[in-house]
Amino acid sequence: MLNDPNIQIIPSFFLFAILFYTSLHSLRKYWKEFGNLDRQTQIQFVSRAVSCVNALIVTLAAAYVLLTDENLYKNKLIYRNQTLIIAYNLVFGYLFYDLLCMLWYRKELFDWQFVVHHLVSSIACFISTNYGYFAFIAAIRSLSEASTLFVNMRWFLLSLNMKNTQLYTINGLVAFISFGLVRIVTLFPIWKTFFQFISHPQWSSIHFFYKFLCIGTSVPLDMLNIYWYYRICMIVSKTYKLKKI
Repeated sequence: MLNDPNIQIIPSFFLFAILFYTSLHSLRKYWKEFGNLDRQTQIQFVSRAVSCVNALIVTLAAAYVLLTDENLYKNKLIYRNQTLIIAYNLVFGYLFYDLLCMLWYRKELFDWQFVVHHLVSSIACFISTNYGYFAFIAAIRSLSEASTLFVNMRWFLLSLNMKNTQLYTINGLVAFISFGLVRIVTLFPIWKTFFQFISHPQWSSIHFFYKFLCIGTSVPLDMLNIYWYYRICMIVSKTYKLKKI
């Protein structure tokens, strides 16, 4: 498997594409409430549902490796784990599918923030899968997808006019906490680990180009996450103030 690390990308692309179109067709046919939604909301709904599948796979794979693979902690700078390689290739396939989906459904889905996110994530997946560079950082960053589940759930509930339900309130709180834990709090150990790598014996074996890519992809990704978390904080603050009134 490790000798051909990119073998799962194409099947992954078709898997997510088929999942999108079969889900869209099935929900329109068998779910009355979904059928009453406008076309744009339907497409966004299914796109986010597929995103949740990808997020769940990545989160579980990263959590499993971080909890069970002692070698990862001994080889934080350069290490290749078969479970993560498979997961990253699935992600690569998903990102390719989602980028094409955004181009095909430009009116319904296209967003420059997600384009930047997908391009940055694709570069990170390629480096981690093929070279194993910055393995520990990549695994920690993969946990960030856990928050995607709750962020998307908020969108689902809003689309189904369930904003005033207890489920919406609870999910909003969980989204706020999970996003902060896996995307903001983790920035400190991630960057601490990166600067510790500079004194690592294997640091000089990594070409400057890949070091530059690591920084060049991490900074915009972190800025996006901080911006998104700021927006989440504003939503939570606004909701709390309205409830007090």
